[in-house]
Amino acid sequence: MLNLRQLQIFRELIQCQTTVSVAQSLGLSQPTVSNAIKHMESQLGFALFERSGNRLVPTQEAMDIYRDSEPIFKMMLSFSRRLADVRDTRVGSLRLLATPPIANAVVPSALRSFKSTRPDVSVTFDVHRTDGVIDGVESGRADLGVSLEPYMRPGLEFELIGTGQMVCAFQPGHPIGANHEISEDVIRSYPLICYASDTRFGSLLRREFFNEPPSEGSIEVQYSYTACLLAEAGLGVALVDSFTSIHGSRYKIDVRPLRPGVSVDAYVIYQKSRAPKRLVRAFIDQLKLAIAELA
Repeated sequence: MLNLRQLQIFRELIQCQTTVSVAQSLGLSQPTVSNAIKHMESQLGFALFERSGNRLVPTQEAMDIYRDSEPIFKMMLSFSRRLADVRDTRVGSLRLLATPPIANAVVPSALRSFKSTRPDVSVTFDVHRTDGVIDGVESGRADLGVSLEPYMRPGLEFELIGTGQMVCAFQPGHPIGANHEISEDVIRSYPLICYASDTRFGSLLRREFFNEPPSEGSIEVQYSYTACLLAEAGLGVALVDSFTSIHGSRYKIDVRPLRPGVSVDAYVIYQKSRAPKRLVRAFIDQLKLAIAELA
């Protein structure tokens, strides 16, 4: 039986016709090439080349072997290219889940950049609340989850990829815009659009911004984009995450930071027992770049 290295030397010799050229092409010594051919001929029990001057002319049997080995080397070339694509993250699949703020503000631009150099990568992308994102990663239905302020769960890795802040959003021209920063006292002078107490942002604001619960008459929402739409319509001032509020000037609103400031951390989530494959890691890096550009 001949191995692939022997066949490679043999095929190269048929194309180059001199052992010196083969040695230079494959980075071997000339005696190594000569000995490899002698060993092949000994294994096979017949001559593969006839000498003509300083050239080696393949026998008819050698040409038959050369033609028969062509499919093997085409397959090896294809396999080598496949390995290169995997190395360079040009092929594969990405299953992604994200919460609405990140899904609306960050993922589209990250995916655009990611796919521009990886057109053959297949992507599955869906939007869920934090519970759905974490459950999807935990069950293996998604390779990666992206969330703002997720709750931790054993068996999952939470990697920080960027930080934003909660801001006050309001209709342009609103009198609250005269303030450079918005405190709890200032915001209580106006109708408020805020999050339900059972949401992640609702809990965050009640813990780090409000000393007392929002007053009666406020509008409660589940998602930041809803709050921005209501603020844009003049229904009050809204407390929203900065990722949503500055996304591509989608909303006709102005914003101001809060005092005291309330930071909002963005995380990617994946299983601890399965380190992200190179393709997933490449997308994580792209998410970090997208968040940095927003900042």
